[in-house]
Amino acid sequence: MQKEDLTFFRKWFLDYVNNFTSPDPLVRENIELKNEHTKRVCENILLLAKAEKLGKKESLLAETIALFHDLGRFEQFLKYKTFKDSESENHAALGVKILKKAGILSRLPPGESDIILKAVEYHNLIEIPETASNSPELLFYSKLVRDADKLDILRIICNNYKEGEECQNPALELYLPDTPECSKAVIEDIMNNRMAKMKEVCNRNDVKLLRLSWVFDINFPETFALLKEKRYLEIIISSLPETEEIRKVRKHIETYLEKQLMQKQPC
Repeated sequence: MQKEDLTFFRKWFLDYVNNFTSPDPLVRENIELKNEHTKRVCENILLLAKAEKLGKKESLLAETIALFHDLGRFEQFLKYKTFKDSESENHAALGVKILKKAGILSRLPPGESDIILKAVEYHNLIEIPETASNSPELLFYSKLVRDADKLDILRIICNNYKEGEECQNPALELYLPDTPECSKAVIEDIMNNRMAKMKEVCNRNDVKLLRLSWVFDINFPETFALLKEKRYLEIIISSLPETEEIRKVRKHIETYLEKQLMQKQPC
C-alpha cells in the first residue's frame, strides 16, 4: 500500500460523508459525531502503530482500516435514527457492503483489501472469530482497530458525562431508560472478566457497565496506558450509582487495569 492510496481513500470518504445531509438537527449532530469519531480513531490507531513499531506501509494499512471501520454508521443513522445494530442493521456488515459496491479497494493487492474488509467486519463483534487466527496479520489489525475504536468511544462518552449531568445525546445511550437498577447478568460478566453482551443491557446504567467491560477486550500495552492516563474508566464509574455493587465493580476493574499495566510494562 502506498501513500497515494490513502490520499485517494480519504478524499473518497469525505465525498461520501458529504452526501449525508438532513434538516433534522439530531441526524446532523450524529453524522458529524461519527465523522469526528473516524478522525480520532485514525489518530488512535497511528499512536498504537507507533508504539508497536509498525513500518510505513503497515501504518498506512492500519489507518485505512480505521478510516473505513464505521463507514456503515452514516447510512445507518440517516435511515434508522439509531446506532443500535439490533434495531437497525449491523453497521460493520453494512460498511463492508458499501466498500464492495464502491469497488475502491480494487486499487490494492487482494491480500491488503481482504484484511481491510475483514478487519472492518470484525471490529464490532463481541470477539474476533477463531478463523482470524489463521492469518496473524489479519488478527493483529483486527485487534488494533478494536482498541483504537474503543478508546475514542470512551472519550466521546466521557465528554458527555458532566458532573451531575446525564449524557446530552440520547443516541449515545441507545435511547434506553434512565432507571436506577443494574443488570445482574452485566455485573456478573464484569466480575468474571468478560465483555458484557448487548442483549443483557436494559437501561443507561447497563450501557455504562457494558462500556466498562471493554477493558477485558483490550489488546495492546499502549491502550492500557492511555486508559489510565485519560481516566476514561474512572469517569464512567463515577457516573454510576454509589452502591455496594458498583463499589465492587470499581475495585475489580481498577485491580484488573493495574495488573495489566504491570504485566505489560517493558522489561
